[in-house]
Amino acid sequence: MEDMSDVTSAVEAADLGSNPIVSKLDSLSIPHTTYAHTLCMTADELVANVPLAGDNEGHTKNLFLRDKKHGLFLVTAATDAAVNTKELGKMLGLQGKTNLRMADEAILLEKLGCRKGCVGPLSMANNAEKDVTLVVDESLLKLSRVHSHPLRNDASTSMAPADLMKFLKEIGVEPTLLEFGKKGDEPPAPAKGDKDKPKIPPKPAGAKKSVNKDKKTTKKGETQLALKWKKSENFAMWYSDVIVLSEMISYYD
Repeated sequence: MEDMSDVTSAVEAADLGSNPIVSKLDSLSIPHTTYAHTLCMTADELVANVPLAGDNEGHTKNLFLRDKKHGLFLVTAATDAAVNTKELGKMLGLQGKTNLRMADEAILLEKLGCRKGCVGPLSMANNAEKDVTLVVDESLLKLSRVHSHPLRNDASTSMAPADLMKFLKEIGVEPTLLEFGKKGDEPPAPAKGDKDKPKIPPKPAGAKKSVNKDKKTTKKGETQLALKWKKSENFAMWYSDVIVLSEMISYYD
C-alpha cells in the first residue's frame, strides 16, 4: 500500500497557508510556526495529545465569557491556571454585581469568527466592533513559545510571547494582564456551616469565674420577701427590689 503521509502533509500545509490568521501574521512579518495536529476540543486534550518540544512552551486555555452588564471577555490562560469566574470580576475591577458565564457559541461565531474549541487570542483579529475584552495570563509571557489555535482546533500557531503581543498591538487590541494561580494552589474551602461561625478562644487554665459584685446572696432560712438593699446604699438596686417584692407579695397574697 502506497504511503500517503507526505501527500497528506502537503495538503495540510496548503490548507493552513490559506488560513486567515496565518495570512495576517505573514502580512505583518511576524515570526510564527503553524502546524496541524489531532483535533482537540479542550485544553486537557491538547496537553495529552499534542506534546510540545520544550519545557518552557505551553498551550493555552481559553474561556469566552459574558456578563449582561459588563459585556464580553476572552480569557487566555495557561492550561494549569486556576481561573475562578466568581473572583474574576473583582480581579478586573468590575463595579457592581457580576455574573460571568460561558457565552453561547452563536455569540462566539458572531464576534470572533470561530466555533467552540477553536478560540484563542489570535481570534481577536475578527472582533471588528472591538467589544470583546481580552484577558491574558501573565505567566504565558514568561514562556519561550505560546501555542494557540488559528481559528481551528486541528492546528496550532506557535510564537514567542513578544510576537503575540506585537500581533495584538497591530490589530488594535490592548490586553488586560492578570496573574492567575495554579490549579491546586487555591486555599481550602471552609467546612460547611463553619464559614461565618466566630471562633471563641478557650479560657486559660485556672481562670476564676467572674462574680457580680452588685448581687447579694440569701442566707439559708431567709426568704426573698425582704429588701436586700438600703436606699442609701444603692438606690437603683433598692428600687428594683421594691418593684419585685411588690409583685411577689401580690402573688403570695
